[in-house]
Amino acid sequence: MLHRPEDPALAGTVDANLLDAYSRTVVEVLARARPAVLSLQVEARYGARRRIAGSGFLLTPDGYAVTNSHVAESGSRMLAWLDDGDEQLAELVGRDIDTDLALVRIGGERSWPHLELASSAALQVGQIAIAIGNPYGLGHTVTTGVISALGRTLRAGNGRCIDGVIQTDASLNPGNSGGPLLDANARVVGVNTAMIGSAQLLCFAVPADTVRWVASELLRYGRVRRAWLGIAAQTLPLPRRTALHHGISTRTIVSVDEVEPGSPADRAGILPGDHLIAIDGEALADVDAVHRRLGGQYIGQATTLELLRGMRRMSAQIVPDLRP
Repeated sequence: MLHRPEDPALAGTVDANLLDAYSRTVVEVLARARPAVLSLQVEARYGARRRIAGSGFLLTPDGYAVTNSHVAESGSRMLAWLDDGDEQLAELVGRDIDTDLALVRIGGERSWPHLELASSAALQVGQIAIAIGNPYGLGHTVTTGVISALGRTLRAGNGRCIDGVIQTDASLNPGNSGGPLLDANARVVGVNTAMIGSAQLLCFAVPADTVRWVASELLRYGRVRRAWLGIAAQTLPLPRRTALHHGISTRTIVSVDEVEPGSPADRAGILPGDHLIAIDGEALADVDAVHRRLGGQYIGQATTLELLRGMRRMSAQIVPDLRP
């Protein structure tokens, strides 16, 4: 059982010890992680040349590094600076707009310091969060906070939904994008990707489990493989009477607006006006749910679509293609 010290001087000593423990943790994390953090400068051309500052971190000893897709997307030339002042050209390996992640590689024959990815599934709200990045071009700046919330969703630049996003109050600024969000063991729990400019300390990171999957796809294929049905769709309210009649638990439904000729949906007989209910028994409440279900494992695999056509419930076999 803990007893609160009565002596003010003793209380001050306890507070100082706690502060020292926190400070030691941050200092140790910074010392371990800093050599693997990159300050990126991307030369982009939008009519006139301009430079974009960003961040990244080395993931492997042979020079593969992670950053944000929106940092690397328009770069005609990318430079990376390490903490020791070493400057390297960085080459884009691949990027995934859907998750706002990119993989780059720096040159050199040396074995590079690199960071370990933690399991973001094991995170808990309240854990220490430490961000290192390149805000406003001020390289290797560290900010601290906690994991404020888990399981947030965030829209990528193409409108797709990024799931499982980490919310933190570790301060991020322009230029922090692509840098690591670290735990107390200097492991990467997320990639800093966004902040809400009108709010204070409301910042977001793509979770490490997503980073691990995307990086492996980019390493193997240069892109993230996703399945494709060939439809344009929207989310609409589902009339309660229809839901009760067909035993559908969701309040919304995916309505097919267009079917691309020759697409998997066209071959399966899907028509404009059909309403998608489920893929392989998994309910589809909205268009985002369709995107989540169309991972690479579905490419070329026979899949059952349940749908409503008018008031008739039916199913169709569809074999998704690789998304163009």
